[in-house]
Amino acid sequence: MHSFGYRTNALLTLGVTILALMCAMASFSDNFNLPSPSADVQVLNVNWFQKQRNGNDEVNFLSFALFRTLG
Repeated sequence: MHSFGYRTNALLTLGVTILALMCAMASFSDNFNLPSPSADVQVLNVNWFQKQRNGNDEVNFLSFALFRTLG
């Protein structure tokens, strides 16, 4: 019967081996990836500073739409 140390060593070795294989597969598949990102951004509305009743200025957010084009 194997001791606790042998079993732990085997389990850790198996885990590291599986992790190394997963990293190698990811690296291998990344070499064949040809990224071609493109995006179309349209500004819908711009609200500038507006005076409040107490004299402070406030800023409203800029709303926009982001369209992803597959190509």
